[in-house]
Amino acid sequence: MMGIFRRRTSGRGTGKDPIEAFWRWWAEDGEDLLTTATRAGDFEAYVDVLTRRVKAIARGLEWETRTGTDAEHTLCVSSGGDAALRPVAERWYRASPPASRRWEFVPARNAKPDMLDSSITYRGRTFDLRRTRVHAAVTRAGDGLIVSVHNPGFTGQWDDEYGLCVLLLEWLLGEDDVERWVRRVDCIAYDVVDSIPAADLPARVAELARTLPAPGWLLMRGTLGSGEPILVRVLRPLRWIDHPRFDLHTALRVPFDADGQGLPTPEASDALSDLEDSLVGALGIRGMLVAAETSKGVRTFHFYSDSEDQNGRDVLDAAARGRRPVSVRHTPDPGWKKVQDFA
Repeated sequence: MMGIFRRRTSGRGTGKDPIEAFWRWWAEDGEDLLTTATRAGDFEAYVDVLTRRVKAIARGLEWETRTGTDAEHTLCVSSGGDAALRPVAERWYRASPPASRRWEFVPARNAKPDMLDSSITYRGRTFDLRRTRVHAAVTRAGDGLIVSVHNPGFTGQWDDEYGLCVLLLEWLLGEDDVERWVRRVDCIAYDVVDSIPAADLPARVAELARTLPAPGWLLMRGTLGSGEPILVRVLRPLRWIDHPRFDLHTALRVPFDADGQGLPTPEASDALSDLEDSLVGALGIRGMLVAAETSKGVRTFHFYSDSEDQNGRDVLDAAARGRRPVSVRHTPDPGWKKVQDFA
């Protein structure tokens, strides 16, 4: 029987760069402390000190240690499914030292499907995970799954059991793939006829992924409530989890010479294309264009970049300053909610 050890932090650090402070502590004391304590199975020797260090980075981050894949141990600092914290976990990971013989680092829980070959104690109750089954239905949009999880130990106390359902899916798929592919999670107290063993869910996800078109741009045309046409060009798939550092939305609004329908004239269309190319080129790997909507004499470019990278933001601000009446607006948007209408 196996117990689950996870720790969620509940505070906020006050240092100027808590991630840098974490890795400085790791180099000086932390690695030796955790290695010795983990090898001895002495959780009490490091739980409080590591929790304080992670808490100093951001409230709500979770951490755990595991047996490593390519190293002896893995240290995971995770957002716990919170889109607002996923960029923080990614920055923590990108600042980490190279993996060593003793430790490797990950910013999200990797798949660990062998956990479903055991029984666990979760919130004081015991569950035989080998008896878990799932029902996976493709969403209407065809780009994700609605997953219902059943275990004979479920009683319908969803406040207690929902967390276990999510944890099971993270073990099967990995934390990021749960975000990438699972649109909704349901816990069901009674099995359904067309359920499958939980261990088969990764294959079902892989099958869905194979049916999707190659990444690329999609052009959509519609009509506003006032009758004018609107054109939307959007990157598909539109998934923030594929770019977890890009948590700042920038809307760049560019007025243009319009025809009678409010769409760009041929000359204006060429100018807008040139502007787009220059912005994308200047931004480079610091950010990305994910959508452009055109209507009523205005094209709005939707960019995402790292909110902690001032240089990326400056590229777009400079474009607005140099081309009046172009306007720019920056909004924190982890999870990319500003463009979900285009998804």
